Amino acid sequence: MTVRKDKYAAKAMNVFRQYGLNISIDEIAEKSAVTKKTLYNHFESKEGLLKYCLRNFLHDLEKKIAIMYSEDVDAIEGFISGIYGMGEVFHTLSPVFFDDLRKMFPELSGSQHKAGFGSFLEGMKRNLEKGKTEKLYRQDINVELISRFFISSLVSFFISSVLTRSEYSARDYFRSIIDYHLHAVLTPKGRRLLEKENETQNILKNNE
Repeated sequence: MTVRKDKYAAKAMNVFRQYGLNISIDEIAEKSAVTKKTLYNHFESKEGLLKYCLRNFLHDLEKKIAIMYSEDVDAIEGFISGIYGMGEVFHTLSPVFFDDLRKMFPELSGSQHKAGFGSFLEGMKRNLEKGKTEKLYRQDINVELISRFFISSLVSFFISSVLTRSEYSARDYFRSIIDYHLHAVLTPKGRRLLEKENETQNILKNNE
């Protein structure tokens, strides 16, 4: 039952990503190639379906963010993987999705909450603290300030100039943001490690 429910929710979420959250159950059924009856057999209402989809969406988002402070990687690698992971998520969402999310579920887009983008903020803070502990990031960083500035800048600019108007490609945008941020916070030790990791990546690409 849960497997099927997740399957139908995933199809519905693809519709929400493209057309936004303010869409009827009939449109969801048609665009996801699932009957309306099937949806109602698994979800009590359109609102129930939407909340289930958003819960799964946030869970997936949090898994991508968790790499930022994972003990399995250093802070630099965690940051790069986490930002690219977020970039992949953002790139699948339409402008109307962000707009509907902000209007219908403001608690999910508030940076002071521990859900949605709030988890991104928390992951950013933990990454900075981890980097300071590993001596890869500067010790004088104001973690709270830099975390809030980074998240606010990254998301708002992405929506206004990358997603909405396509002034920059998503891949180039996130690559530039990663480079900009890291060079602002790295210690000499951190820069050496980043250069080494970049050399390794270049070698792997050349051998493909």
